[in-house]
Amino acid sequence: MDRELQEKNLQLFFKKLDKLGINTGLLQEKYGEKLLSASFVNTNEFGNAYDGSFLEIILRVLTPYAINLNNLLPEGLRVNPSSLVKVCLLHQIAKSIMMVKNTNEWEINKLNKVYTYAPDLPALKTGLLSMHMATECGVSFTIDEVEAMTINDRVSTDTQAKFFSNRIANIVRMANEMTYLQINS
Repeated sequence: MDRELQEKNLQLFFKKLDKLGINTGLLQEKYGEKLLSASFVNTNEFGNAYDGSFLEIILRVLTPYAINLNNLLPEGLRVNPSSLVKVCLLHQIAKSIMMVKNTNEWEINKLNKVYTYAPDLPALKTGLLSMHMATECGVSFTIDEVEAMTINDRVSTDTQAKFFSNRIANIVRMANEMTYLQINS
């Protein structure tokens, strides 16, 4: 992906957040360059580990899946689309600082591990670190949005998360599963 498309995706990302009433100044200042070149995944088994894939996939795959899933629900069960888009855009921003280019040629060539985890970060899952990054930049969340921001951090055997998550969290979880189905095929 060329730099021009990466920059267009970054502008679109912040424009969507701005439309939701989120002041993105500090987020842009602190993480803009990292978000611009972030990868969605660390291994290139299916061709999705590249500079800029994070925003490309969040904007063009995951968020549209979430919106479409929400629209499939009966009107009385739909969630607030603004809240849903906000979570979709922000729930994995930690990937922009968690993953760095791998310098181990053997891992790159034999394991397709193009990115590796940054060594100096706290041992937090993606959703929780994304929450921290967003809140330090002045973004506030409802309790339902907090659950949705961190839903992917829950293990599949967590029956509380499986059966009692709020609707935003369920939609975000399903959109993530559908995204991985698409990008891994």
